[in-house]
Amino acid sequence: MCRLLCIATKGIIPHTAMSGFKRLARKGKNPPWSKSGPRSGWGIGYYPGGKLRLVHEFGDATTSVRYDEVSHMASSNPDARVLLGQMLCTPSRELLERRDKLAPFSGADTVGKQWLFAFDGRVGENRNTGEPFAPDPVKEMAFERIFREILAGLRGGSSGQEEVRATIGRVLKATAADYRYDHLNLALTDGNTVYLARYVDAETDWNELNYCRTARAIIGCSEPLPTIEQKWEKLGNRQLLHFDRELDFQRTDL
Repeated sequence: MCRLLCIATKGIIPHTAMSGFKRLARKGKNPPWSKSGPRSGWGIGYYPGGKLRLVHEFGDATTSVRYDEVSHMASSNPDARVLLGQMLCTPSRELLERRDKLAPFSGADTVGKQWLFAFDGRVGENRNTGEPFAPDPVKEMAFERIFREILAGLRGGSSGQEEVRATIGRVLKATAADYRYDHLNLALTDGNTVYLARYVDAETDWNELNYCRTARAIIGCSEPLPTIEQKWEKLGNRQLLHFDRELDFQRTDL
C-alpha cells in the first residue's frame, strides 16, 4: 500500500512533516493483503520559484540519504510553498526497473498547465467484463491511467477550482462504478492549489486520509504524522479538500 503527503504553506515546508512522513515507509498501517510497507521507492515534488522540482529514488525512504537531502532543500527554501510526496509499494520486478514508474507523476494539460499527481489506491477488474483496470502495468499503471483521465477532463478549459473538483469527481465515480476497488485516494496540484480526495469502498483504519491545519501550513497525509502535534482530522469518504498557499480551505462532497 502506498502513502501520500501534500503540503501548502504561507512560510516554508515544515521539516517535521518531511521527517514524519518517511517513518510511514515502515510504520504505516497496512491492509491484510499487504505484508510490508511502501519501501519500493519514493518521490517528492515541490515548487522552488514556482517551477516544479521532482525527485525520485528506488528503495526505502527511511534509510535514504537522498530523501533527507531533498527534505532539507524543500524545507529551507522560502519559495517552495507547495509539496507532494509519495511512497510506493509494488511487488513487480518490471516496475522496479522503471524510474518513470515512480510517483508522484507530472503532466501537462493541453493549455500547458503543469500538474503533479500522487495516488494511494488499488483498482481491480471490470465489474462486467473482468478486464483489469491496468492490463499492462509496465506500459501504464493504474496511477497513470487515473492521472491521464483527469488531465483529459481538464482539456480546453482554464482549469479553475470548480472545473478541477468536478473532473476529479467524474473520474473517481466512473472508476468506482465500472471497476472493483479498495480505495482511490489522491492528491493533485498545479503548484498553487492542492486537491486532496478520498474515495473508498468500505471504511477501514488503513485507507484513511487525514489533514491538519497549523498557523502557517495545511498538511494532508495518509496517516497522522507523529512529528506534527496539532489536531488531525479524518477526511470523510467521497470528500475532497482543496487549499492553497494562502491557506484558503474548502471541503466538498464528491
